[in-house]
Amino acid sequence: MIDQEALQAYRSRWQAVAEIKALEQQKTSVAERWRQLNGVLRMAVALELPMDGDDQLDDMAHQRWVRLQEIYLFSSERLA
Repeated sequence: MIDQEALQAYRSRWQAVAEIKALEQQKTSVAERWRQLNGVLRMAVALELPMDGDDQLDDMAHQRWVRLQEIYLFSSERLA
């Protein structure tokens, strides 16, 4: 059986990990998130997972991502 002190130390360590992970996610650039999303989609295709869904909603989401990417790239070029 785990004593309360050890249990509290265990929880504290995982809470610290969660906080660091949240900070890292906040610092992740749009370009990196885009690469991560594409990686997940490529993995889903490779695993032949079903891609059922509303094609119209998928198209709208894709258009929004493309627009966000364009805005990001345009603003990055202006800063360079």
